[in-house]
Amino acid sequence: MAQKYKKKLKQPQRYEKKCRNLENFSYLCSPMNETKNTEPVKWYVLTAVFKREVKIRDDMRSHGFDCYVPLRYEIIKKAGNKRERKLVPAINELVFVHSTKSAIKEYKDQQNEKLFFRTTGRKENRELMVVQDKDMENFMRVTQQVEENLTYYRPGEISFRVGDKIIIHGGVFDGVEGVLVRVPGKRSKQLVVSIPEIAAVAVSLSPEVVELVDQPVRKSTDIEGDTKTLFTMAFQKLVAPPDRIRQEHEYNILVVELKRVLSRLELRKGYTAAREAEIALAVYAATKALELDDTAVARRLAAAAEALKPTSILRLRLQLYQAVLAPSPTLLQAIEEKVKEWRTKPLSEQQRKFIDEMNKLQHAQQPAD
Repeated sequence: MAQKYKKKLKQPQRYEKKCRNLENFSYLCSPMNETKNTEPVKWYVLTAVFKREVKIRDDMRSHGFDCYVPLRYEIIKKAGNKRERKLVPAINELVFVHSTKSAIKEYKDQQNEKLFFRTTGRKENRELMVVQDKDMENFMRVTQQVEENLTYYRPGEISFRVGDKIIIHGGVFDGVEGVLVRVPGKRSKQLVVSIPEIAAVAVSLSPEVVELVDQPVRKSTDIEGDTKTLFTMAFQKLVAPPDRIRQEHEYNILVVELKRVLSRLELRKGYTAAREAEIALAVYAATKALELDDTAVARRLAAAAEALKPTSILRLRLQLYQAVLAPSPTLLQAIEEKVKEWRTKPLSEQQRKFIDEMNKLQHAQQPAD
C-alpha cells in the first residue's frame, strides 16, 4: 500500500517541476528580459519537422515568440470522395522566428523540439540564415493574403532576370516593394517578392498601381507642359475632399504621377521671372499635396514672388499659396484686402479666376467639423 502511495506522488512532482521550467523559460523569452539583453533580435530561418510547422509556430507563440509560417489554401481529399479546403504551410518545413539566437536555443533545449537553424555559406564559413526586417515585412505582406493567386518557389525552381524595382499603391499589397519580372509559364508580368536563398512568391498585378523605385531622374524636356500638368494634379489633390478622393482608385495613380512629374520638374529653372514663378508654384503645390518637406521649395517660391512686379496677379497667386498652405494670417489678410479693392470696380477675367481659386483653396484647407 505504501509503495502504491509513493508512485502516486511522483506524477505531481514531475508536473510541478515541468511547470517551473516553463515559467523560467517564459521569463527568458519575455519582452522585459529582451530589453536587458544586448543580443540583437533578428528574423531567423528554422527548419521544422514535416507537418509540424504550424504546431511549432503556435507553441512558440504561446511562449512569447514572434513566429511566422506562410500558409495557403489546398484542397484535401477525404474518405468518400469528399474534399475539404484547408490552410496548409505554403513551404514545407519552414518557420521564421523573430527573436534572439540564445532564446531560440533555450526553447529548443526546454521543449526538446526537432527544430534546426538554417545556415548559409561554405562549410568553413557557415552562418545562420537571417532575413532583413524590410524583406521579411514585404514577404509577410504578400503571403498573408491567402485568398490571392500566389505562386511559391524554392531556390533554384525559378531563375529570373531582375527587372524594375517597384512599390505597390493601393489594394491589399499597398506599400509592398518587389521586382516586376516575367516569370516562365505566366502570361502577365508578376510581382516577385523574394528572400534570397530561402523562398520567393509571385503574384499578378494591375500595372496602373505600381511605382518604379530607384530609377534615374531625368530633367523635364517639356517645361511648360509639365508645369501645367503638375499644378493641375496638385490643385486637384489639395481641394478634393480627402475622404472621397482616397476611396477612388484614381487616387493612387494621381499620387504616383505627381511624384514622377515633380521629380522631373523640380530640377528645372525658369529663364524668365514669370516662368520661374510658374514652376516654383507648381513644385510648391505638389510638395504640399504630397506632404513632403517644403523647406527648400518654400524659399524658392518666396524668391520667385519677390522677382515679380508688385501689381502682378501671378505674384499674388504665389503669395496666396504661401498664406493658405503655410499658413500666414497676416499675408492672407493683405490678400483679402486687395480682393476687396478689386470688387469696387468691374472684375477682369484674371481677377475672377483668382477669386475662384482662392475660395476653393481656402474652403478645402478649413478643418472638418
